[in-house]
Amino acid sequence: MEKQGRLALTILAAICLTYFVESFLRSAASALSPVLIAELEISRGAMGLLITGYFLIYGLMQLPAGVLTDILGPRRSILWFTALTCIGSLLFWLSHRYELLLLAQVIIGIGTSVFYINAVTLVIRWFSPEKKATAIGVLSASMGIGGFASYMGFPLSISRWGSWRELYLGMLVVLLVNWVINIVVLRDSPQPVAFVRRERRDIVGSFRDTLADKRFQPMLATYILLAFNYVLFSWGSQFFIEAKKLVYFEAGVVTSLGTVASFLGCLVMGVISDRLRKRKTPLIFFFGLYLISLITLVLTPAGLPVAVYAGLWALMGIGTSSWVLFFSMVGEVLPARKATIGLGLLNGLSITFSSSMTPIYGSIVDRTGNFFIPNLISIGIASLTFTILLLRTKETYGNVVKD
Repeated sequence: MEKQGRLALTILAAICLTYFVESFLRSAASALSPVLIAELEISRGAMGLLITGYFLIYGLMQLPAGVLTDILGPRRSILWFTALTCIGSLLFWLSHRYELLLLAQVIIGIGTSVFYINAVTLVIRWFSPEKKATAIGVLSASMGIGGFASYMGFPLSISRWGSWRELYLGMLVVLLVNWVINIVVLRDSPQPVAFVRRERRDIVGSFRDTLADKRFQPMLATYILLAFNYVLFSWGSQFFIEAKKLVYFEAGVVTSLGTVASFLGCLVMGVISDRLRKRKTPLIFFFGLYLISLITLVLTPAGLPVAVYAGLWALMGIGTSSWVLFFSMVGEVLPARKATIGLGLLNGLSITFSSSMTPIYGSIVDRTGNFFIPNLISIGIASLTFTILLLRTKETYGNVVKD
């Protein structure tokens, strides 16, 4: 058992490094939006499409991600698709044209799409129930660190070297090294591989059965709505430059602090939930914190000290970390044979729907000339989300579900 525990921690460390770099790559277009808008001479709507090019394909790929987990196993899924991520990242680094950058975003979106579902599956298999949410919180926190490296790193890279490409290439090299490490370290299960079930199931029927499960439907609807609240984060740097009159470096500081806060929130969220033995209470509290911080930020005038905006953005980052609990809750409302499909549907449908809002948000800014109207829409969506979480969410901690 001691050896198994050490191996579990080693696997967690390896996949955290993968998620860190992949999160850096997924945040790159958003973090670079002011730079790319100027370099490519494109509109905010076109920039929104470039960001969405990643997230839309990423979201659509979540639907087969759970099936791939059952057919290929999490280890092979992670290794094959990480290789594709490396190819897309190399293209992004080399590209100086909008069309090629958009193609690179699509390839990276496909490559990174299956990682989180398979990484969560590894955590669920290797860690005991009382440590599961904490381990998923640690994994999810690495996403925030990757986002911090992107939002803070690119302004520093441009300041030091006059270009963002050196930093991007360095992170690509880290991903390649990590890919080799994962070949050696990752294991599908504490059990011998022969005992891990890999049934080729009726794929359409599996999705249909999971979607029809009334235990899962409220969670799916709530999480899709929750995901719509993250659109502003894709526009963070541009928002602070245009709406709050910060320079690019200051905007990078503010947005990077928000990502630091979000990964700390993921850690705290999992620990609090496991200690309280509750899911609903921390979920509602943290999202309520996000809603209050969002309203305050939107109504705060421009020209205030950077620390004011950084503090509010950090509170929003902590509040939105509530998403991490849903991935613990899936296995508490669905039986094992539906859980991987459920994870894919949860992540996929939410990202697909919410990513469609990113270019729409940018287009509204283009039409109105400011961020106020789209942010009022964001407040309305957040208020509706909080109301549904408060009234419709049921406690799931400790549930052992059978068909």
